[in-house]
Amino acid sequence: MTQEEHIKQLLDRYINDLSTAEEKQELMDAIDSRPHVDWYAMLASSFSEQGADKNFTPERWQPVLDSILGYRQEEAQKKPAIIRYIKSWWAVAAMLMILLGAGLWLFRGKNTIKPDPMKALADISPGSNRAVLTLQNGQHIPLDSMHGNIVLQGNLHVKNDSGALNYSGQATAAAYHTLSVPRSGQYRLQLADGTRVWLNAASSIIFPTSFQGDKRTVSITGEAYFEVAKNPSKPFIVQVGQMDITVLGTHFNINAYSDEPDTRTTLLEGAVRVTAGNHMTVLSPGQQVRLDKNNALTVANDVDVEDVIAWKNGYTVFENADIETIMRQVSRWYNVEVVFEGNMPKRHFAGTISRKSSLPDLLKILEFENVNFSIEGKKIIVKP
Repeated sequence: MTQEEHIKQLLDRYINDLSTAEEKQELMDAIDSRPHVDWYAMLASSFSEQGADKNFTPERWQPVLDSILGYRQEEAQKKPAIIRYIKSWWAVAAMLMILLGAGLWLFRGKNTIKPDPMKALADISPGSNRAVLTLQNGQHIPLDSMHGNIVLQGNLHVKNDSGALNYSGQATAAAYHTLSVPRSGQYRLQLADGTRVWLNAASSIIFPTSFQGDKRTVSITGEAYFEVAKNPSKPFIVQVGQMDITVLGTHFNINAYSDEPDTRTTLLEGAVRVTAGNHMTVLSPGQQVRLDKNNALTVANDVDVEDVIAWKNGYTVFENADIETIMRQVSRWYNVEVVFEGNMPKRHFAGTISRKSSLPDLLKILEFENVNFSIEGKKIIVKP
């Protein structure tokens, strides 16, 4: 019997609740010891023969992952954890998609899971479509409770629907509006010129109701992704802190949170000119310019742009990220306070998780990487 056939046999016994403790441990150790194996490709053929549904999504395999993690939590109390990097768990997740696609729910709830101190966080939901529009006269319009045409000024129409704010028509006189997205929120915006903007949690944009003159200028805080409508005669300028990004028509992402060590502009398509003080650089697709707190510009090449904009597509991606970076994103998306106790070891993690995942699920994954937490209300205390 080949190793592949043996693993399939172990997996089949596990999902049918026939495994001995030794077989369960052998299966988990096989997965842990081979983090770069494409488990999906390796196992999909055997399950497809059983008529497995191939429409695998994180939402569908998440409950199965919970069950596996529950078993691993018990085992972790018996001996030191084997896993050292989050990336190995995404190989496990790929395998779990197969299980759920085949409708194999047999083992859910069969393992006895000890009381979980993170249940205090169970009522904290992931972020959702939430934002407030502030008009020039100071009026605040909560967009999660008002829908349809919310502003009618002459030929200007502002429609709010399904997490998106749409400006159309021409205002008789340009006024400035502000779209503010709170922590644990996200929102989309289409400007009057057709430019589309996605705002991440704890972000904002100030923009005119119509672009007049020879430039189109907006300013942002936080993180935003732009798909700029082309207009060669009227450049589009994004102002963010001490930096200006000038484009004619392009796709790019700006991460400018004040609690991050630098401001990052990543180009996906077209070209942008980035100016900060006396420094200027022009980006090509796949490049990222970074402005640090000392106003020094550096350019990184061959950036994985899909990882950069994963937040826009419903995922959070960590690539060589330390625990402080990860927890800053957790704090913004779940609207919780994060406190670090003591000096954090210099470790880096990699992985992908759906932004729809619950906060306890995400923290459980980190716990299996020997990251320790204590919970006080909505405060997460991270310990070495």
